[in-house]
Amino acid sequence: MKKALLLFATVLAAFGADAQTKLLFEEKTSEAYLLKYGADGNSQTQLNSIISLLSENQTDTRSPRPQRKPEFSLRFEQQASIADAGDVLKLKVQVSKPQVSGSTDYRGFTIGDALLPDKYKARIKLLNAKNETVKVYERTVAFKPNGVTLLEEQILDTAANQSYKLLVEEEQVVYTIEDVRQLQERLNLVRAYFADDAKVLQALQDAARVLPDDIDRLPLQDRKLRELEQQYAELKKENYTDKLNLKQQDPQRLNYKLNELQQVLQERRKAIEYTLATLDQQFYNRGVSLMNNGNASAAQAYFAKSVEANPNFAPAHVQLARIDLRYGYIREATIRTRDVLTRMRVDPQTEQLALSLAHDIYTAHITEGNRFTSRGEYHTALDAYADARDLCSIVQGLRCSMQALNDGEARAASGAYRGMVDNGKRLLSRNDLREAERVAQEAITFQREYDYVLHNAIEASDLLGQVKFQYYLGFIDEGKNFLAQQNHRAALARFDEALELERSYTFKPIMELKQLSQKAAKPVLLAMLGEGYEQAIQNRLSNARQTAADATAMQERYALAQDTDVQSKYKLLRERIFTQECMNTQAAYDKHFQSAQALVREKKYIAADQAYEAAIKAVKGMAECGVATFTAKDGRAAIAVAANYQRKLEEVQRLTARSKYSEAITLHEEAKTYYLAQQVNKYGVDHISLYNYAKDHQKQHFTAAVVGYYANQGEEQVAIELLTQLLGKGYSKGKTKKVQQQLGQQLALKDAAKSTVEDAKVLSLKYSQNRKDLKKLKKAYEKERKKLAKN
Repeated sequence: MKKALLLFATVLAAFGADAQTKLLFEEKTSEAYLLKYGADGNSQTQLNSIISLLSENQTDTRSPRPQRKPEFSLRFEQQASIADAGDVLKLKVQVSKPQVSGSTDYRGFTIGDALLPDKYKARIKLLNAKNETVKVYERTVAFKPNGVTLLEEQILDTAANQSYKLLVEEEQVVYTIEDVRQLQERLNLVRAYFADDAKVLQALQDAARVLPDDIDRLPLQDRKLRELEQQYAELKKENYTDKLNLKQQDPQRLNYKLNELQQVLQERRKAIEYTLATLDQQFYNRGVSLMNNGNASAAQAYFAKSVEANPNFAPAHVQLARIDLRYGYIREATIRTRDVLTRMRVDPQTEQLALSLAHDIYTAHITEGNRFTSRGEYHTALDAYADARDLCSIVQGLRCSMQALNDGEARAASGAYRGMVDNGKRLLSRNDLREAERVAQEAITFQREYDYVLHNAIEASDLLGQVKFQYYLGFIDEGKNFLAQQNHRAALARFDEALELERSYTFKPIMELKQLSQKAAKPVLLAMLGEGYEQAIQNRLSNARQTAADATAMQERYALAQDTDVQSKYKLLRERIFTQECMNTQAAYDKHFQSAQALVREKKYIAADQAYEAAIKAVKGMAECGVATFTAKDGRAAIAVAANYQRKLEEVQRLTARSKYSEAITLHEEAKTYYLAQQVNKYGVDHISLYNYAKDHQKQHFTAAVVGYYANQGEEQVAIELLTQLLGKGYSKGKTKKVQQQLGQQLALKDAAKSTVEDAKVLSLKYSQNRKDLKKLKKAYEKERKKLAKN
C-alpha cells in the first residue's frame, strides 16, 4: 500500500512540474540549400568532389547536348523554442525531416541519403524584448538522416515577464572527405550490385548445363555444381537486401534471381545426390542397354563401373561373369559367380540368373576337362573337374550331373597315374634313382588322393620297390668296398642302410648281408668299448655309461654278445666304471667331511651339521664300495648340542621377521635355558641376553614387545631401561601408554608392600627419570599409590 501511495505522489509531482513549465517562444522555419558546383572553399571542395563523382556516373542519355553538372537541393525543418521552468529558461533548437532532391538517382537507385552533409553549423542568439543579445551560442553538430538537436541549454532567469526569442543565423551545411568516401562506397555498391546481377545470370545458365544423368562424367558435373554453390554462397553473403534496401528498390530483381538460382541449385543437387546414391544401378542399366544392342565389350565396361561403385551389387557381377564365360575366362566367371551365390545378398530373380549361369559354368568345366583328357593333358583336365566339383559343393541349389563328372575325373586320373608310372620306369631304366624315387612317391600320393578311382592300382608301389632294391644293392656294394679298405664305420653305415631297406620292403634279401654287417660291426664295437674305457679313466662317467649302453645294444643287434673279444673288453669297461664310481664316492665323502671340520672351527655348527649329513648321504647309494662313514657320524654327534642351540636362535630370527614377537621371545628364553642346561659355552658360543638382543634390534615393535615381556615378568627396572632407550630412538610414546601404566601400577604395588616411607611423587619422578615421554608411568604410579593409601 505504501509503494502505491509513493508512486501516485511521484506522478502528481511530475504532472505539477509540467504544469509549471510555460512556452515563451516557438518558431518553425523551412530551410533549403541548393548544392552545386562552385568556387573552391573549405566545404565546397568536398561538395565539388561529390558533384564530380555524380557527373562521372551519370547515365548516358544519348542526347547531343552536353550534360549539365548535377545539382541537388537539401531541405529540412528547423524549430526553435524557449520554455520557462520557473527560474530556469530551457533553450532548444532542432533540425528534422532532412530531404535531398535533384540529381539523386543512380542506375535506378535513390542515393539521397548518401548526399546528406556530414555537419551543420549555426550561430544562435538569445534576444530579449528589446532585441538585445543576451547570449550567443556557436554550434556544429553531425547531420543525421533522422534529424539532430542543434541546441539544448538551460539558463537562470529571475526576471519576470521577460519576452525572449531565439535567432538562428549564419547557418551552413558542411561537406567533408567522409561524405565523399560515403558517396563513393554507395556508387561502388551499386556497381557491384549490377556486376553480381550479371554473375547470377551467368550462374543460372551454367546451372542449366549441369547434367545429373551424365553418369560418365558425374564427378565433373558434381564439381561444377559445387563451384556454383560456392559462388551462390558468396553472392548471398554480400547482403544487398540490407545494404541497398532492395525491398523498396531492386531495379534488376536481384533478390528474385538469387532465389531462382538457389532453387535451381537445390534441384540439381538433389538429382546428383540421387544419381550418386544409385550409381551402381545407373551404370548397370546402361550396360544392359548396350548388351541388348549387341555391344558386349562396351557393356562390360559399364558393368565393371557398376561393381566399382558398389562391390556388392550382385546383378552386375552376374553380367560380368556371363561375359567372362562367353570369352572363355571360365575360372574368372567361376570365382565371380561363386561369390555372388555365397557371399552377397541377392534378390530371387538375380539368384535364379546366377544359378543358371553357374550351371553353364559347371557344364563348361566338364567340357573343358573332357577336351584336355582327349589331348592327354590329364592334370589340366583334373583341375577343370576339380573346379566343377568345388562349384557343386559350394553353391547350394545347383543341380550337377555327378555321373559325367566322376567318369571324366576317373579317365583323367587313370591317365595321369599311368603317365607318372611310365615316367618313373624310364628314369629307372636310365639308373636315375633319385628322380625315379621322387616320381614314384608322387604317384603313390596321387593314388591316395584319387583312391576311389585307383584303389587297386599297384604299379607305383612296385616301381618304388624296384627303385629301393637298386638302392639296396648299391649300399651292399659300397659297404663291401669300404670293408675292403678297412673303413669299418663307413661299411657298417652302408650295411645298416641296406638292412633298413630290407626291413621296410618285401624284395628278396641278399643272404650274405648279415655276415657282412657283423664283420664290419665287430671292429667298430671293440673301438667303442676302448673309447668308453678311456672315458671312465678320465672320470667322464656319464659318457662312459652311455657308451656301455650303446655297446650292449650293438651286441644284440649284430649277434656279438657271445664273441670272446667283445665280452673281455666289455667286462673291463664295466669294472673300470665301478672303480671310478667308488673313487668318486670316497672323494665326495672326504670333501664334505673336510668342509664340516672347517665350519666347526668357525663355530658355524648348523652348516657343519649339514656338511656331515651330506658326507653320509654321498656314500649311501654306493654301499658296495665299502666307504667308512663313522667319522662323519661321530663328528655330527659331537656338535649336535651346539647345532640345536644355533637352530633355536635362527628360528627366533625367522619368527621376529614374520612379526610373531611373542613366540620369538618365548623361544629365545627356551634357548637360554637350553644353553645353560647343556653347557653350550664349552663349544665357544656366547649367549646374547634377550635384553641385549632386543636393545639394538631393527624392528622397534619387537623391542616394544620385549618391554612388555619384562613388565609381565615383574622386572620393572629392566623394562623401564629398555623402554627409555626405545623412546630415545623416536618410537611413538602413544604406543607405550598401556605398558607405562602397567609398570607404574606394578611399582606402586611393590613399594606399598615394602611400606616405603618416601613420598610417592619423589619416587614417581625417580622411576620416570622426570622424562616427558614417561609421563603416563609417573601418573599411573601416583594414582595407584593414592588408591592404595585410601584402602
